[in-house]
Amino acid sequence: MRRRAVFGAGLLALASLLGCTEPRRLPPPVLPEIAALSRPVRYEEEVRPVLEARCVVCHACYDAPCQLQLSSREGAERGASKLLVYDGARLRESAPTRLFVDAPDAAAWRTKGFFPVSKGTGTQEPSRWRDSLMVEMLALGRALPLPSGERLPTSVDLDINRDLSCPAPGNFGDYASRHPFGGMPYATAPLSTRELRLLASWVAQGLPGSDAKALSPTAHEQVRTWEAFLNGESLKERIAARYLYEHWFLAHLYFENLPVGPFFRVVRSSTAPGETVREIATRRPYDDPGSEPFWYRLRPIETSIVHKTHIVYRLGPDRLARLRALFLESDWDPTRLPGYAPEEAANPFVAFDQIPARSRYQYLLDDAQYFVMTFIRGPVCHGQIAVDVIQDHFFVAFLDPDYDLSVREPTLLAEARPLLDLPAEHGSNLLPGQVWLGYSRKQAHYLNLRERYYAAADPDGLGPSLAWIWDGEGSNPNALLTVFRHYDNATVLRGFQGGTPKTAWIIDYPIFERIYYDLVAGFDAFGNVSHQAATRLYMDHLRMQSENNFLAFLPRERRKPIRASWYVGATRQPEYLIADRLRSLQRGTQVPFDTQDVVAELLVEIEAHNSAVAGPPDRLNGCRGKRCSGLEPPSAVETQLRGIAGGRGLFAAPLPEVSLLVVRGAGHGGSDLVYSMIHNRAHTNVAHMLRESARLVPAEDTLSILPGHVGSYPNFAFVVEAAELPAFVAEVRALGAGTGFSSLVARYGLRRTDARFWETLDWLDADRRRREPTTAGLYDIGRYEDP
Repeated sequence: MRRRAVFGAGLLALASLLGCTEPRRLPPPVLPEIAALSRPVRYEEEVRPVLEARCVVCHACYDAPCQLQLSSREGAERGASKLLVYDGARLRESAPTRLFVDAPDAAAWRTKGFFPVSKGTGTQEPSRWRDSLMVEMLALGRALPLPSGERLPTSVDLDINRDLSCPAPGNFGDYASRHPFGGMPYATAPLSTRELRLLASWVAQGLPGSDAKALSPTAHEQVRTWEAFLNGESLKERIAARYLYEHWFLAHLYFENLPVGPFFRVVRSSTAPGETVREIATRRPYDDPGSEPFWYRLRPIETSIVHKTHIVYRLGPDRLARLRALFLESDWDPTRLPGYAPEEAANPFVAFDQIPARSRYQYLLDDAQYFVMTFIRGPVCHGQIAVDVIQDHFFVAFLDPDYDLSVREPTLLAEARPLLDLPAEHGSNLLPGQVWLGYSRKQAHYLNLRERYYAAADPDGLGPSLAWIWDGEGSNPNALLTVFRHYDNATVLRGFQGGTPKTAWIIDYPIFERIYYDLVAGFDAFGNVSHQAATRLYMDHLRMQSENNFLAFLPRERRKPIRASWYVGATRQPEYLIADRLRSLQRGTQVPFDTQDVVAELLVEIEAHNSAVAGPPDRLNGCRGKRCSGLEPPSAVETQLRGIAGGRGLFAAPLPEVSLLVVRGAGHGGSDLVYSMIHNRAHTNVAHMLRESARLVPAEDTLSILPGHVGSYPNFAFVVEAAELPAFVAEVRALGAGTGFSSLVARYGLRRTDARFWETLDWLDADRRRREPTTAGLYDIGRYEDP
């Protein structure tokens, strides 16, 4: 250990003499032997916990570096690839590489460009590190550990879009000489000797796993019930099942009496219920599955649960009764099955026109948070351009079905169908210009048509009232939502949380369904740049239409200036002026207003109107309206945090997007508490795909603080003793002077190289599982910064 530390210090000293932060093209370091265990390792009890806690936190899902997914032994066996999933410059779509879907075994993955990272002997005999690329990477991390608690060398890149080397077997020496600090775990504190020996032994023994766990009788019976429901033989049942499948294909389904799993995916299988699932791989859920018979099946999720993809949907007897009522017992008489031609399948208003719009919309409303999550946390949500189409913080409410004319008046949707098609019908063969021209024209025609219907239904021009806002039928907490964007990812929460935002949306049925089919069902993570740009540009229309629905509830004379304040520098765009212009100006509003801040006042009224389902008032960031009266006094921690929570100004600008704040000894009985500090960046507008930095307004940034855990990707963590919290808050508040962030990090920050890093991350994951046993999943530290 001493020799390795001296060797690492020597390399750093040499780098300093050469005037660089990290040595380049030095001879490959001599790697230490990692002694493998002579006994068989137990995958479930010993190996999997280490993989989950130390490897899966970076290597899971599509954005795993080099596509090396370590959330299952099958992923480790598949290995790595130099091919990118997320490639913003790809001119042609690439072949999908979804684990468990697009190839049956490691041999098939080799034909798709994946190379092995393990070369175990398959015996209990110890294997040298040079037998395995994976163990070589671990040994490199052990040979050159990063200085504890210090900033990383500048050449250790943390950008999620960084160029990856992805060395194949035989290329490790060149990689190690170019990236001596590129060992694993990447850019963090080292693993313990026990963890290293377990992983090395697992590789040496040929990646032994465990037999798949048999479902319990309770789970098996419910699988049988739901597969029977989804595979009904009548025409009505078959159409309804297809609609449900296309909206559930990303879901982690669970049974209400088994709240911590097992979790399932619904798939199309070439095998019938009772047989082994053989998933039919298609690029999109509405693509043609082929001419052979298929069945909808519930397939157990075989990978470790990570929060970024853990979008749960509850199944149970009440759900089954609700779906039967909405789709099978409602009044419709189908005559045909939807086709799979893209021009029909990609447009849900054509494919499912026979299902009553009220049934479809109510189905979406019943679990609105789930559906909004799918396009906020689904495959499209990777990278800044993917999510810069939305503000950093905004509220969402929904138009009540009784006041949504697309639901009440069937002729509106019938006329609008050809105007509501989506770019995904063209796959990767659509140029962005076609979105600006063809789809913008269609949006204008649709909105003109919609306006005619609403004007005819309101001849006196009274406008909307609060009754037009869906109240969750008095019991459904999905009625009000909050969205936080964190630069290159986002979060959806129930209720209005985090202070008063700049903007808000009111979503009606045509908007809701189109957002889902644009960003989820129709989005192809393996598509080319034109498909990705078209998806993003179409979403601009849907954002503006949602905002315009909200503006329609404000005083008529205030709508245009308020909208213009949201689009500074973008008010001359054709979409703003023509396609998505305000069309409700001849009608008033039935909402009374008493103040000049009509946006904030309307949000208070919506929250009060939905008080039965709005959740507890926001005690930290600024409680709104009469709901704040009679609250219990804040705790000592909340009293301190109120000094910065909900605040606006330059003090927030240096903070990471999402910071976890651990307050030691502040809870009941001296327990630790955790809060999420969310930095909301202000923009002049979010109407452009590029040059976001030029549209930032740091003086208008805000900081939201919420109890518990927010987001999937913490950007940093602060660990503060309860007695030091007043000083911490004072230092954060003083950041507005433009200085002091470095000292804040030095005093309270948890760097990636900190000796406490892994134990703190373990505690945070355990705390989240305790708080959120159904929805919790492992954090992803791929965006954890090094400020």
